[in-house]
Amino acid sequence: MFQYIIRRLLIAIPVLFGVTVFSFIIVNLAPGNPVEMFVNPDTTQADIELKKEALGLNDPIYVQYFRWLGNLVQGDFGYSFSTYEPVLNMVSSRIGPTLLLMGTALIVAYLIAIPIGVLSATKQYSWLDYFSTSVSFLGISIPHFFLGLGFIYIFAVQMHSLPTGGMNTLGSDGGFSDTFKHLIMPALVLAAGIAGRMVRYVRSSMLDILGQDYLRTARSKGLREFFVINKHGFRNALIPIITVIGIDVSVLIGGAVVTEQIFQWPGLGQLTIQSIGSRDYPTLMAINFLAAIAVLSSNLLADIFYSVADPRIKYD
Repeated sequence: MFQYIIRRLLIAIPVLFGVTVFSFIIVNLAPGNPVEMFVNPDTTQADIELKKEALGLNDPIYVQYFRWLGNLVQGDFGYSFSTYEPVLNMVSSRIGPTLLLMGTALIVAYLIAIPIGVLSATKQYSWLDYFSTSVSFLGISIPHFFLGLGFIYIFAVQMHSLPTGGMNTLGSDGGFSDTFKHLIMPALVLAAGIAGRMVRYVRSSMLDILGQDYLRTARSKGLREFFVINKHGFRNALIPIITVIGIDVSVLIGGAVVTEQIFQWPGLGQLTIQSIGSRDYPTLMAINFLAAIAVLSSNLLADIFYSVADPRIKYD
């Protein structure tokens, strides 16, 4: 197992390198440049050129990239073009809220989806199966921005039961209950699509297992249906489910960008939108780099959990 992890980490290095190259090209080929964001009526063309020279924007793109890469190797993400703060400080202050939102959404989605998916498979073609299938398709189909605006209108504007956005009430001490109230709507919006997909995967995986001979043997031995389904059936259906969990991390990262912006949640997603608007290249590159690490790490953890779910899987 240890040798396998080392091999995967060695493979991840060129993948990360490729991601940074592709991200840097896309970011720098976007129309306009950061200097244009600071132009005012008193700014002369000479001032603009001096600013571009100071930021290194006049250098060829490959020179800019390797300068950024050299700083990255030293743990330096550079300085923000818009706030002049160290990018590392900006990103590190936003990681906590994003992890809280994504972690809560993931837990809520799986707590809802896995039991429903198992019940849907065991009650195939029943009203429960049709209902859960319809709701799961609805969760997959509704865009985050539409569901988020709908939640705000119903629970904040009409019912006045939940705050419209932010992470804490302005002027409050930021206690647990206050943060929890602000977390409910964005977490549910982010969990909706994940739960919808997971219901479909769990149902499909369980249906493949329920017809196996070893389950009929377990029933013939007098085991209760609950233990047959959950101990023998569900565990053997975990492999494709674990695969989906690894994929869900990238889905969460993309969903968090939209959800955080709608609910003004102070995380990396909101910072991404702000950085795009201000053409803040160093901040965008740092966020893309961290997102790539998160996706690669989730896939590695999924491989490790394969052997936990099924001891027959060995990594030599």
